[in-house]
Amino acid sequence: MLKSTNVSATNSFNLMKLLYLLLAIAGSIAPWFWLLQDPTALVSPTLFFQKAFANNIAIALTNDLLISAVAFFCLAWMELKRLRVSRWWMLVYIGLTFGVGLSCALPFFLYRRELSNK
Repeated sequence: MLKSTNVSATNSFNLMKLLYLLLAIAGSIAPWFWLLQDPTALVSPTLFFQKAFANNIAIALTNDLLISAVAFFCLAWMELKRLRVSRWWMLVYIGLTFGVGLSCALPFFLYRRELSNK
């Protein structure tokens, strides 16, 4: 039988905040590790998109990422409004998404949301 644990809301809050921050850091390193393996694709948007849509697997992953990014932007916009946080933060999240990756922008957004939910 499973025993109930008595984890306080504060500990849970701190653990989630730490997890989101660690994921944002990992999400800023991992995509760039792979992108820097072929720096020529970074200087040519045409080559970048050619490689992003090179085969069916790449197309599926690229489409999944684009749809996830749009859903994330909708979520972020509504959460910023709900939390009464300046919507100028959308520029940060959009910049992180397209400049680093959704794997950085989404956990960073969740980290900032945890800070706002005190």
